[in-house]
Amino acid sequence: MANKLGISFRTYQNYELLNENNREPDLKTLCKISEILSVSVDYLLGITKY
Repeated sequence: MANKLGISFRTYQNYELLNENNREPDLKTLCKISEILSVSVDYLLGITKY
């Protein structure tokens, strides 16, 4: 996934880690993730169920 997003593995890993130092993807990256996974950004953010 990191390769598809054009970011380092460490950066992507930090998006997934749940701790006080976690990072959140910016809007551009969120859009890329939603496109790769064929889901809406709202779904990724937990706003909608689909």
